[in-house]
Amino acid sequence: MPVPVHTLFIAFDGLTDPLGRSQILPYLIGISKSGYAITILSCEKPDRLSKEGDNVRQLAEENGITWQYVLYKEEGGAFSRVHYIRQLMRLAKAELKHRKIALIHCRSYLAALIGLRMKAKYGIPFVFDMRGFWADERLDGGIWSRENKVHRLFYNYFKRKEKAFYQLADAIVSLTAAALKDMQSRFPDWKLEQRTTIIPCCTNLELFTSVRNEELAASMGLGDQDHVIVYAGSIGTWYYTREMIDCLMVWKEQLPTLKFLILTKDTEPLREILETYPVEARTWIISRSCSYQEVPSYLSLATASIFFIKPSYSKLASSPTKMAECWAMNLPIITNSGIGDNDFFFKDSRGGVLLNSFDEAAYKQALNEYRALLNHPSLYRQIAVEYFDLNMAVEKYVTIYKNLSNAKNGSVK
Repeated sequence: MPVPVHTLFIAFDGLTDPLGRSQILPYLIGISKSGYAITILSCEKPDRLSKEGDNVRQLAEENGITWQYVLYKEEGGAFSRVHYIRQLMRLAKAELKHRKIALIHCRSYLAALIGLRMKAKYGIPFVFDMRGFWADERLDGGIWSRENKVHRLFYNYFKRKEKAFYQLADAIVSLTAAALKDMQSRFPDWKLEQRTTIIPCCTNLELFTSVRNEELAASMGLGDQDHVIVYAGSIGTWYYTREMIDCLMVWKEQLPTLKFLILTKDTEPLREILETYPVEARTWIISRSCSYQEVPSYLSLATASIFFIKPSYSKLASSPTKMAECWAMNLPIITNSGIGDNDFFFKDSRGGVLLNSFDEAAYKQALNEYRALLNHPSLYRQIAVEYFDLNMAVEKYVTIYKNLSNAKNGSVK
């Protein structure tokens, strides 16, 4: 029987977070089935861990995955991250004492600091799974400010490290082709395309299927006559909640049966936004908080999905998870241009309606385009099948793992 190849996966995201359940664990479970013994090091929030820890632990054990974590508290400034890096570094070094690690897979920049150090000290190949332009995201999102001296120091430090990640990583994973094009323009002599694989945020096509949950619809008082448009995700920072509401208020003048369903765990920020609108103007807005497993049932009630994202340089590297999930449910998407590879998916693949601005004229034009889509519906799920299938993403990761490990610890079939 072949000896499995041991690999190490490091993330500052928690497996018990919704993102961990949708964008980390399913991929690693798929990779593990190709003969890799994976150890995951993650940062877990205590409240999430208490709710989801047992489920995640069971999933990991059932698939031969070892899971270790440090407790992570969201409060605290940027300096607190140094403490978590050191904790994860200690766990990584302890793992090296027990197993011969063929490669280290690092999710985003903070984890890549550990991968870079491990490569320099032990010669272990590392995968830089970048997940976006992290330092620029913090500036563009208002988390860091150029006017703040400490923030500038952090930004400049991570931009230097970003360059080292690009130069020294044995493999790079980018969410978008737009990000790779930008990287190539900045470092044309490094032949980054030879080490970079494009893997967008994909989804489980078996979980996200467009079968309407009639029982859920009845419990929410939604009938076949209701035209439901859904938003699923966070409130604030990157997502323009007010603009989405304003857009659909314009649409409701011509679509009187329109209902706006908002799925979010950010209930308090949403309540504060909704209270700025007159009561009679928001009676058609419904909000729910749900688990990842419940999302497909809620999406099944919708006719379309909407999300507006703050356009910025860093969003060239963004691939919203909700995009893959909604297309898998065969929903057209109403969103804005300038985000990742949106121009390709919306202009070439006709994935929905793309706005170039956030004003009444743009909202009315978008409504006209949306109505035209309804008259000539597309097979939106086919976009998910061709570009966002979780199984396809796993295959790409397995190829990276095979190329780097060369089955040094045993044969991988």
